[in-house]
Amino acid sequence: MKGKTVFTREAGWRNLKGMSVRFPVTDNHRSYDLSSIVEQYSQLKMKHGWEIFAQNGGVWGKQKENPAWERGFMKAVSGDESPLSYLQASNCYHHLREYTDETVHVLPQAILDDAYVCTLDLFGTWPFGKQIRSFNPLFFYDSLFHPAVVFFTFHLEGRPIIQKHVHRFAHGSYELKTLTCTWASVS
Repeated sequence: MKGKTVFTREAGWRNLKGMSVRFPVTDNHRSYDLSSIVEQYSQLKMKHGWEIFAQNGGVWGKQKENPAWERGFMKAVSGDESPLSYLQASNCYHHLREYTDETVHVLPQAILDDAYVCTLDLFGTWPFGKQIRSFNPLFFYDSLFHPAVVFFTFHLEGRPIIQKHVHRFAHGSYELKTLTCTWASVS
């Protein structure tokens, strides 16, 4: 693990004001431009000639001169390739997925860090006891020098659950593969 950078939970949140996109996800007959969501992250921008839109229960990337839709909508995103930009890209990816039929409800407010865990414990809403490991979001380069981001989310819907989210980016791109698993739960 090289280039390790530790963040707080708020570091990857949207930090620029932009046009808010609100629409019913069930309306599959219209196309909605989601490109403005990417522009709300300070380290990210849309690639020239690309757009991201939601239609038919999915999010798509498309080059304006090419009529083909791309399922890998993160192809349309670029940035400065800093650790912060990859953390923001991870959050942006989950934000854009909220406009699909395959939403996983990874909201920025659910992301954990050590200070937030202490606050939850102080107010008696942390059911997992004392934790030895750090929950701070982490950026690093994996063994094949792919940029990677790992963070944990805390969910109270039903029984309390901690989920681990691993994001592995392609070389020189913001295209990514994700893995989400339950890390801990209270039964």
